[in-house]
Amino acid sequence: MSRQAENGLPTVLDGLAFANEGAVAAGVVAVAALPRLAEGLADDTGCLDCRVTGSRDGDGRCWLTLEVSGTLGLVCQRCLKRLAFPVEIRNRLLLVPPGQAWPDEELAEDGFDAVAAEMEMALLSLIEEEVLLALPIAPMHETCATPVPVADEHESSPFAVLAKLKKGV
Repeated sequence: MSRQAENGLPTVLDGLAFANEGAVAAGVVAVAALPRLAEGLADDTGCLDCRVTGSRDGDGRCWLTLEVSGTLGLVCQRCLKRLAFPVEIRNRLLLVPPGQAWPDEELAEDGFDAVAAEMEMALLSLIEEEVLLALPIAPMHETCATPVPVADEHESSPFAVLAKLKKGV
């Protein structure tokens, strides 16, 4: 069904078998272990608490519920300093077996996402994708601590030099 990693989470799992068994796996993932996520952060320190739960509903559909929490160090797009961003994700993912139709209309109405059910699903990649989708496009502090520069009265404007050239001074 799955290969267990040191952090308690399986590295690879058979999504349908995991869901059919109602299996649960939980562990801590280092941010540095998620390379696509880490490259866009202010730093790759910290960890994310992760939990994945498999289930099957009354209609025979298989689900994974993915829960991720922690704090990431994003880069504020206003002051370019570190911004502590709390992550709280709880997403239901419908596992779509090979050859089955994707439920396009249901996705928008019921608030879940669909993923392809594979015999070997890379769990860390799935976690990383969900975290990336939850990040803001342009993170910013509510108020930045960067002081607004005050112009010095004695400092000449760069245009003053041009004005002198124009006058022939």
